[in-house]
Formats: sequence, structure tokens, C-alpha cells
Amino acid sequence: MNENITNIARELLGSLWENITEKAGILGAYVIDMNSKEYYIDDTALLLLGCTRGSISFEYLCELVQTIETESGADSPVRLELLDTQSESISAGLVIKKNNQGGDEYSQMLGLTAQNALPAIIAEGSDNALLMLLRLEHIDADRDERSFINSAIEAMRSVSPENTVFSYHSRLQYWVFIPQCVNVPIETVKQMQQAVRSCAITDEFGVHISEDHSMTFTGGYVAFNARETSSVQQLHYASFALYEAISDKAGSLRSFDQELYDLQKNDYRKVKNFQYLLERNGFRYHFQPIVSAKDGSIFAYEALMRTDVNIGLNPLQILEMAQKYDRLYDIEHATLFNVLHHLSQNQYFFKKRKLFINSIPSSFLSDDDWAMLLGDYGELLEKVVIELTEQTDTSDENLNYLIGRLRKHKIQMAIDDYGTGYSNTSRLIRYTPDYIKLDHSLISHIDTNVRLQSIVSGLVEMMHSNGFAVLAEGVETAQEMRTLSHMNVDLFQGFYISRPKPIFIHEISEEIQSEIIRYHMESQGDSQKIYTATGNSTISMNELIREKYTSVYISDGEHILEGEPDMPAVIMPVTVKEEAECSLTIKNVKLEAVNDEPCITLGSGSRLKLDIVGENKMIKGGVQVPSKAELELTGGGKLTILAESVSCFAIGNEYDLTYGKIRCDMDGVLIINVCGDNCVGIGGGRSDDNSGIEITRGMMEISCSGAVSLGIGSMQEKADISISGCSISITAASANFTGIGSFESDADVKIHDVKLDVISGGNNQCALGSLHGGEVDILIKRCEMTSNIKGRNIINIGTNSSTALCDISNCLISLYAEGSTASGIGDSAGDGRVSIRDTELHITFMTSNGFAMGCRDGQLHFSGGTKQISINE
Repeated sequence: MNENITNIARELLGSLWENITEKAGILGAYVIDMNSKEYYIDDTALLLLGCTRGSISFEYLCELVQTIETESGADSPVRLELLDTQSESISAGLVIKKNNQGGDEYSQMLGLTAQNALPAIIAEGSDNALLMLLRLEHIDADRDERSFINSAIEAMRSVSPENTVFSYHSRLQYWVFIPQCVNVPIETVKQMQQAVRSCAITDEFGVHISEDHSMTFTGGYVAFNARETSSVQQLHYASFALYEAISDKAGSLRSFDQELYDLQKNDYRKVKNFQYLLERNGFRYHFQPIVSAKDGSIFAYEALMRTDVNIGLNPLQILEMAQKYDRLYDIEHATLFNVLHHLSQNQYFFKKRKLFINSIPSSFLSDDDWAMLLGDYGELLEKVVIELTEQTDTSDENLNYLIGRLRKHKIQMAIDDYGTGYSNTSRLIRYTPDYIKLDHSLISHIDTNVRLQSIVSGLVEMMHSNGFAVLAEGVETAQEMRTLSHMNVDLFQGFYISRPKPIFIHEISEEIQSEIIRYHMESQGDSQKIYTATGNSTISMNELIREKYTSVYISDGEHILEGEPDMPAVIMPVTVKEEAECSLTIKNVKLEAVNDEPCITLGSGSRLKLDIVGENKMIKGGVQVPSKAELELTGGGKLTILAESVSCFAIGNEYDLTYGKIRCDMDGVLIINVCGDNCVGIGGGRSDDNSGIEITRGMMEISCSGAVSLGIGSMQEKADISISGCSISITAASANFTGIGSFESDADVKIHDVKLDVISGGNNQCALGSLHGGEVDILIKRCEMTSNIKGRNIINIGTNSSTALCDISNCLISLYAEGSTASGIGDSAGDGRVSIRDTELHITFMTSNGFAMGCRDGQLHFSGGTKQISINE
């Protein structure tokens, strides 16, 4: 071993490696340099592989490593864990002894050797050693299996040399190793097989049960010199020989053939992995959502078979092998029991949902297994949809029996892959399913294939006329989904909606849900279907969507508009009739506006009490309260309004239009985010004798961004605002901004028992008052207010070059500003009166022109409090 490979091994494994592995005895390592053909392998790895140092060469080690690497581990008592060498020419790995695989009750009962001990035992053999892997056949199903196995093992022992080793491999497969002196292997194997065929069946106490049986075994064996080979590789060869024997027929015996192995080893590994998959129930499952084509809600999940990456078999390969080796029943049994176990463990997801399970009609469960399934999961079967799929047809008698069984237990049925050669109209007549799944071949590129559109449209119409729900599977693009939506398909499934996942997801993405709803509403054409709410009613958003309503009109009464917590935004504008007096509770509702229209519109002269329950959201538009209309906002829920357009508002009216009376008396949370060239949070452009804003409770967060923005108040005319008993946070990134008050007119603002925070940045900024010289009358009592503004011209509380009347008492006020000019409280260039009593005041300005408080041509009165003023300090 050259110095380079020694240094690499030391770097990867450490200087104490040999001492550690010798003491542990379950872990070894190797390093191979493919360029120099040098290698390192420690003694423990050699022992685990069943080799001696003198018997292994570079070529043989590479072959052995490759053999073990490509196995899933069904037969090998060791596994490899590859190490990252950061070199293409250096291969390294750990050889790890598996846990005792002979822990089965049969193995313990018969005192069999553990499989992971075999390599060391085989390595102690000599010339003419024999290793066989056998599978017991024709064990009577109605008798005690353990008695048959026990009798077979004892029969083979009776005709085998004294030092023969028997080891457990799996339920009906066992190793037999004879260390030496097997001169004619086939005669030895036949002798053991004859002993099994002629043995008497006895129970665990030696009492004869029967001598009338057909039990035998199928065997694969290899004869070799144990001193010149690897035990692990011989285990692999014997397993391959058994695979060949099984391919012949039950009771066949096959000797290992190297030439045949070189030709078929890749197929063999697949088959061996398939057998391992079945014997160890190594199936895994991913679950793909099936969603409503109307609102995108999850209607069901389909369970999709998966395996560990080391198995290396896809579902189609598994089914092909199952059919070839007569194991379809095992697949059916494993699928139903495994998937229903997942359902039983995740019932929270199935309150209103189904689980689609693929089934093989020709291999339906026996009466005994079906009874066992009912005992374990019977109460869950009404949530199941069985997808009938197979590559061969089944008899009418069997089909009728299966359908009767499913109907008896309220299990729905679906035809899978409709449109292929195996699923056709005649099958629809025979199966009478609840769902038809259109095959992917009918869906792919349907948006650009006019002929395919005509075919599928006709199929959907025919299926609907016969009462079948239509599911489009394999939807992979938005265009396909839109086309299918216009054809009135009922359900969608595909990668575009959601990929299969090893867990049940609660909802698909909100973006895709919204897209589905939009396409569904679009499919209704230009026709408007208006839901008119009168009297008292509860209105379900899901029902509105399902019934293809396009809007809601409220003329009177008390109504509840109810969605679901995870429901996506829906285009469903709500209009209140002119002069109507009514109330509307929105509960877990998400509305989306279109064409710059609001989500909720009050008619002129109407009065609406809007009660907020749960989590609600309005997107792209808010609540329009025009002149002479009144809105009262109540409730303990949460309402988020995200309004965006060139001219937008959240609650009230546009920047140049008159708004009505707005009262917010919420216990909950109101979050407003407005973005546009001219945007208003609460209020509007103009006011009249009926206009006014009153906020009495709750928590409010307002965020503004745009060229001109207003948090609460009036843009162009006088603002009349009263705020009490709440917490308000206003942030803005706007060139021209007023937080509370008027943008360019008078403001009458009364605030008491409020926590107010204003943070903004831009050119011209006003936290509270009037930005462009309107007269202000501001009353603030028992409040905690902070203002943090960065801009060119800043007004914290007051106005500019006009008249400011400011009365502040029992408050904690902190004002911070950075800008060219900064005014604290009052009017730096006008007249008026500022009175501050029993207040703690902090003013910090960084400015070239700062004015702390008062009015240039007016009066200032400060008493009973403290003030800390810092300008450019």
C-alpha cells in the first residue's frame, strides 16, 4: 500500500480507526485509488465481507464493492455507506454490519444462526463448500405454518453433515451452509429436498400432525472454495441462483452460473429488490391533492405508491413484476392496508375529504382479508374512493362481486386512465362509477389542440348527463387548466396544482386557488348572476361559487357571509342598496376587487353595520362609503385591506370624491395597506355635512406608499375626526403625506386615551394636522404619541402659515424629525394658541430650521409637566 493511499485513509478515518473498529467489530472501511490501483481495507471490513487479506485483490475488491453498492440489502448482511472523498479517482466507504436479521420468531424457535453472522462462519469453510438459499413451497394455508417450517428444517438436518449451518433469511426463505467435502452438490441438495418432501409434520411438542402434504423447496446453490472468495459475494450468488430457480417453477433446483449471472444480474437485482419490497412491506406513499375546479379547495387526495431510492423501482415496474411473478394480490393487500393506516393516522385532514386508492379488480381481497380490513378500518371506508385500474380485464362475475362489496360499505368508485385502451365506454357501463379520471393523454396540450378540445368537451357532457363527476388528471399548465375549466370539468389533479408529497397538505397555494376561481368565474362568460340577500340569511362563499354567482346584492336585513379560514380570495363584489339599513357579518372571507372597483360598495344614503369575525381580507380594493352613506365597523376579528391602484382607498372614497360617515368600533384588528399615486387609508377626498370619522376601539395598522397619501382624514376639504380608546400605528413612504387630518384643508381632530405611532419618510410630511396650511383645532388628552419623520418639510402636530389651536393634556409625547424644516407642536409661521398641561414632552430635531412648539404670532402655555427639547444637539 503506497504512502498516498495511507495518507488518504488516515485523513478520512483518523489515526485511531483500527483500534476503534477492532473493539466494535461492526464497522470497517476501505479506500480505493482507481488511478494507482492501490487500496486500503481494514481487518474488520475484511471480516465483515468474509474475506482474508491474502484472498482479495484490487480487481476483486472493486467487484465486491460494486455488488454490495447496487443491492437494496435484502440478502447482504452488510451495507456500505459511501464517503465524500472530493476526488473522482478515489472511492471510499464504510462497511457496516446490519442488525441481527434472524430475530424472527421462527429463527428463535429453531435456534437458527443470525444472517449477519454468516460471513464469518462461511470464511472458516474450506474446499468444496456449499451455500444454498431455499424457499419453502406448498405449505398448507389452513395449517400451522410454524409446524411445517420446523419439520422441514429438522428433516434437512437429519440428512446433512453435522457441521451444517442453517440461518433465517425471511419468512419462508432459509440459508443452508455446508463448510466442506461436498463433492456432488446437486446430489446433496436433492437429498435435502427429498427429506422435506417425505417428512412428517409435527408440532412444537413433537406430536404428529400429518404425513400427507406436498411441501418441498425451491433452491439456488453455489459450490466454492471458502478460502479463496468473499462470503458476502457467495451469499449474493446463491440468491441469484434461487431467483433463476423460482423463474422455472416451484421445486426447481439451480446451481449458480457465472455466465448467466453476467447477462442477467441487472434484472436479478430488480427482482430481488421487488421481493425484498414485498417481504419487508417497504412501500411508501405520496399524496397528491385533487381539488375542486370551482374554488380550488382540496376535495380528496390520491395515494401514490413510492419506494425507497435504494429499491430503484417505479410503480409501473412493480406492477409488471407482480404480474409476472403472480404477486398482484400481495400488491393489492399491501396497498389497501398501508394506505388506510395513513388515513387512520391523519383523520384531521378528512373531515370533508376523500382518499383515492388504486386497486386491481382481478386481485381483490379474499373474504378473510376483507374481514380483517373491516375490523381495522371499517369506519373509514366511506371516505375512500377505489380507483379501478389494471392491465388486463376481469370477469363479469368477479367484477359484480367486487362492486357489490364496495357498494355495501359505501365505498365510491372511480375509473382511472379513461381514454386509454383499457378504459372505455363499455367499462363505464359495467362499473357504474362515481368519478371518471380523464387520462393525461386527453389533457396534455389541450389548450392548443382544437380537435382534442372537441373530443374532451363531448366526453365531459356525456359523463355529466350520466351522473359521473369528471376529474382531469395530469394538469401541468395554467393554459390547460383554464381550457378544462371552460369545459366544466369538476376536479383537477396535476403537477401544476400540487405535486405529490409524503404528507397531507391542508391547502394548495393561495395563488393557484385564486387562479382556479378566476377561471371558473370567467367560464361563466359575461352573464351576471347576482345573489340577492333579503331578510336574514347566512351566505356560504363556497355555495356562491358552486352556484356560479358573480356578485352579492343586499337590500335589507341581517346577513352573514361565511368563508373558510384557508379559502383563497374570491371575486365577489358586495353591493348595499341605496337607502338600505342592514348589517353584514363577514367571517373568514377573502374578497378580491377587479377593474379598480371596491370589494364592498355602500349605496348612497345606506347604513351598513359591518361585523368582522375570524380572519378576513380584501385585496386590490376596500369598502366604499360614498356621500350620505354610513358605515359602522364592529367585531372582534381581523380585517386586512390591501388596496392598490393609481387612485385607491381602503375605507371611504377616492382622493377627489366625497366620503360619508365612518365609525370604527372594533375589538379586533384592522390592517390597511394602500399603494398608489393618490391613496387614502380611511376617509376620502372631499367631505360634506354628513362626513366624519370616529374610531372608538381596537388596534389599527395603516401603511401608505405613493406620491400623495393620507392615513386618516380628508384630502381636499375639512376633516372631522374623533379617535379614542384604541391603538393606531401609521407608517408611510410617500413624497407628500398626512397621517391624521387633512392634506390641504382644515382639520378638527379630537384624540383621547390613544396610543399613536407615526413613522414616515418623504418630501412634505405631517403626522397630525394639516400639511398645506389649513386651520387646525387639535385636542389630545391622556395619550401616548410618538412621531418619527424624515423628510424635507416636516410638521409633527399642527399646520403651517395658518391658525393652529392645540390643546394637549396628561400625555406622553415624543417627536423626532430629520429634515430641512421641522415644526413640533403648533404653527411656525402662523398664529393660534398652544396649551400643553401635565404632559411629558420630548422633542428631538436634526434640522436647519427647527421650531419646537407654539405659534409665531400666537400664544404658548406650558404647565405642570416636563419638556426635553433638543435641536441639532
